[in-house]
Amino acid sequence: MAEKQRVGILLFNLGGPETLDDVTPFLENLFSDPDIMDLPPVVKTFLPRFLARRRAPKSRGYYEAIGGGSPLRRITDDQAALLERALNHPDSPFEAKVTVAMRYAPPRIETALGPLEAFRPEKLVLLPLYPQRSTTTTRSSFREFSERVKDFPALSRAALHVVPAWPEFPPYLEALTETIQASIERLPKNSHPIDVLFSAHGIPVKRIRQGDPYQADTETTVAKVGEILRKRHPEKTLRIHLSYQSRVGPLKWLGPETKQTISTLAANHGTVNLVLVPVSFVSDHQETLFEMDITYRELAKESRILHFERAPALNIQPSFIEALSRIVEAALEKEEFSCKKCRCRCGICPEKSVEN
Repeated sequence: MAEKQRVGILLFNLGGPETLDDVTPFLENLFSDPDIMDLPPVVKTFLPRFLARRRAPKSRGYYEAIGGGSPLRRITDDQAALLERALNHPDSPFEAKVTVAMRYAPPRIETALGPLEAFRPEKLVLLPLYPQRSTTTTRSSFREFSERVKDFPALSRAALHVVPAWPEFPPYLEALTETIQASIERLPKNSHPIDVLFSAHGIPVKRIRQGDPYQADTETTVAKVGEILRKRHPEKTLRIHLSYQSRVGPLKWLGPETKQTISTLAANHGTVNLVLVPVSFVSDHQETLFEMDITYRELAKESRILHFERAPALNIQPSFIEALSRIVEAALEKEEFSCKKCRCRCGICPEKSVEN
């Protein structure tokens, strides 16, 4: 029997504070990222720490309300373990090892690269758990990888396969559609339209004007899933909307804001049935568990929206793990996610990737 090819898979995510004591270091790491805040040299040595300490009390309140910390690391570790198991099926042409690199909290990139270096893979797949590309997420993670991988000789020699994004990959769309369909089924049977509101994490409009593809990717996902839902539920009146949440700071951000959209739907459209969908989040964390489940649910109630459902995050849903497995296989075998097909010149992908 031929020896199986060794393939390493590196999953990227933002990370989150696991305890209340982790909140300030997490925020300081976040504000120190030049892809988040492009600060002049004169202030970058002290401003991130100042901003983190100023924002920490409010953020700690959010995390305290959801149990004292973010579940993101636990969920992502579970995703990695299940993905590794799915890839290492008996008929697989390769032996896979999956590790997790968080951008602003443990496990950081060095921790993730160590086991992969010992594994000595022939191919290395970079798979961000951000379905929609952005310079603020995908490029930031890839940039950190490019800076750190130089210290790992075996990984530097591996053929690099990069997955920049997967906003319209059919298995992902199917997994996301499943979560929405389950939420629709939980609504009481009535003759009123169903408003399906996709809520994505916002970014400054300035980034979009500079060529960030995040908005276009997000709109693609929403349009594709909306089309699937309408085909599967021709008997229902589905109204599809997209909004953005988690705005911070004085800059103009992508809109409309989720909070304002919920109020507008109630006031101007007489919304009775509302399904809120976390579209750019594949795991539960503060934005889903606090903003959506507490803040927006309460707003819907105050706005007299009678029936509110929040579609579950993908987390470890079997169809989502299958989608991740298919993404890895497509990246290795078909160059499905080749940057040559993109031509957006967003500067997100590492230059060393086989796609480039």
